Amino acid sequence: MRTERKSASLSDGQRVQVFVFDYDGTLTLQNTGTVPQSTQKVLKSVSKENGVVMGIVSGRDLVYLRQVNLAMGRIFSFLVSENGAITEFGSEDEILIRGREWSQRARVVFSEIDFHLRFFEIIAAGRKASVDQVTKILKESKLEAKLAFNRDSMMVMPPNVDKGIGVSGAVSEFGSTKEIHLTCFGDGENDISLFEPADKSVAVSDAVEDLKKLADVVTTKPGGLGVEEYLKKNILKIRS
Repeated sequence: MRTERKSASLSDGQRVQVFVFDYDGTLTLQNTGTVPQSTQKVLKSVSKENGVVMGIVSGRDLVYLRQVNLAMGRIFSFLVSENGAITEFGSEDEILIRGREWSQRARVVFSEIDFHLRFFEIIAAGRKASVDQVTKILKESKLEAKLAFNRDSMMVMPPNVDKGIGVSGAVSEFGSTKEIHLTCFGDGENDISLFEPADKSVAVSDAVEDLKKLADVVTTKPGGLGVEEYLKKNILKIRS
């Protein structure tokens, strides 16, 4: 059994501050695909704050997110990959995986398609333009699945997988709902489910309109610069 995690030396009644960031388009900039150096500096400062835990959630595979975390000094306590299907808690020995049996069946169902659909360990990813073909195959095969979209991309997932489910499971390791304040940051359609368990939701300025309508806060800057803007103002108390 995994032991419950807590941030260091919190006073009575103080809640653990958990910050969860989508990666592409939220930590990164849309035009460069990279996390700005100034954003990385702010994230590292926030990670040192008492009572703060940080994680990444992404449609990317786990290997990629491990590389991101390593490059940024291992400041993220957990990684939720494949849109919520796989969670790692700072060690390759502590991994939670959802949907193995579903993935095995889905590979058979989609084995003879004539359009691009790439399987990761659990989920499959393709282009949004293929949604009608995917929907038809799912209906004919009677395979239950959940579809998630991120701008021009589409993900095909087990019915019990999405970012919100993955993040909820991850943050529960750090205490009960009453002991945690969860802030989630996103930019795409697949971040709508990420906002569901959040106490506070933050959309960057270049997020899709549907997400910005749901957000508690919309930054004035795009991508990682928007994340940086929010953290400097609300956590580090640095005014621009």
